[in-house]
Amino acid sequence: MSDTPVRSPRRISFWMTMSLLFNLLLLGLVVGMLVRQIPDRGRQAERPRFAQDIAPETRRAMFGLMRESYRESRTERDARNQARIELADALKAEPFDPERVRTAFASLRAADESVHATTHAAMIARLEALPPEQRAAMADLLARGPERGERNRRNSPPPKD
Repeated sequence: MSDTPVRSPRRISFWMTMSLLFNLLLLGLVVGMLVRQIPDRGRQAERPRFAQDIAPETRRAMFGLMRESYRESRTERDARNQARIELADALKAEPFDPERVRTAFASLRAADESVHATTHAAMIARLEALPPEQRAAMADLLARGPERGERNRRNSPPPKD
């Protein structure tokens, strides 16, 4: 018999594994930040540059218009929040009642529509008072949509030549 102990296979310790995972996460974050800074050269001309192209008074007017329209929809937004709570209650209920959930979703859609209608009505009243160049800047902002990321640009029609 031999006195040499049987070697167990090499194992990576728990802390070494955690360190490797953390370093990979950190590397991913750094690479992601660097990639986001690469300019999108193919579509850069069609994207409005609001910081440089819009006068400060126009920007203030646009965001003031949005802020005031938001304030005017307070009642409708509260109703929408209540509809969300009712939907959550319907989803949590046991036994599950699909008809109650359908009704809750329908109420949420109606509440969303009410918020949008009230906000849009308030915006129309204020847009009417804006000078044409400020209205045009607002049109450019609204044309971009709520998403400012790549998904919105991918779904937009191709530029006209």
